Amino acid sequence: MKTIDEQIELKEKIAFLKGKQADDFVILKQQYDATVTSFKPLNLIKSATQDFISSPDLKSNLINGAIGLGTTYLTKNLLNENSINPIKRVLGKILKFALKNSIGRKSKKI
Repeated sequence: MKTIDEQIELKEKIAFLKGKQADDFVILKQQYDATVTSFKPLNLIKSATQDFISSPDLKSNLINGAIGLGTTYLTKNLLNENSINPIKRVLGKILKFALKNSIGRKSKKI
C-alpha cells in the first residue's frame, strides 16, 4: 500500500502536469489563430508584395526581365526572315548583321 507522502507527491505531479497542459493549450491556440490569419488570401498577397518590394535585387530582377522580354521579341518577331512583311525582313537582316559584328568585335577584344 502506498504511503500518504507518495499520494501527496502523485497529486502534486498531476496538478503540475494539468497546469502545463493548460499553458501548452493556450500557446497552441495562439499559434493556430496566427496561422489561420496569415493564410487568408489578402494577407498572403500583402506579405508576398511586401517581400517582393523589400527584395534587395528588385531592380536587377526587373532589368533582367525586361531584357529577356526584349530578346524574345527580337528573336521571335524581328529576326524572322521568312516574314511576309518586307520591312520586318529587312530589319531582321540588319539586326543579324549588327549582332554578328558586335559579337565578332567583342571576341576579338578578349
